[in-house]
Amino acid sequence: MQNIEQFGRTGCFSIPVLAAGTTTTISTSNAINYAIRGKGYTASALTNQATPTTDINTGAAFVGVKSGYGSVFVYGLNAAGALKCAQGSVVPLVNYAFDTPPQFPVLPDDFCAFGYLTIKAGSTADATTGWVQGTSNQASVTGITYARADVALGMPDRPQTS
Repeated sequence: MQNIEQFGRTGCFSIPVLAAGTTTTISTSNAINYAIRGKGYTASALTNQATPTTDINTGAAFVGVKSGYGSVFVYGLNAAGALKCAQGSVVPLVNYAFDTPPQFPVLPDDFCAFGYLTIKAGSTADATTGWVQGTSNQASVTGITYARADVALGMPDRPQTS
């Protein structure tokens, strides 16, 4: 008899409807049903949930996105139901638009993505510190353009850029 090893899938089974919360928080309209390596979890809808201030991959503060640049931030939950975030690449904009979209970050095994935020920092954005995940406002920073997308059953091949 042959044993075949199969590993469970990681993915979100509901559409959370990711949105800006107030100030530095995020919200979802719906509960989040997800699996990590085949084990199922449910998290209540997020209401003005404080966003992480450190990258799940590096443990360090997020890199600021300065005027003339863009980046992507992936939001997800771990097996304990804690909100986590990973930052993708920071790329230069051409005429304040994406010529090449930022790359998604590598995501850890104990993490299920449910959405992501792509930002562009225009000419009126902060050129010194930049927009910083976890400390900058999620909805109304001068010069920042926000695009949010939900994720289900795995990440897309590239982020939406508008």
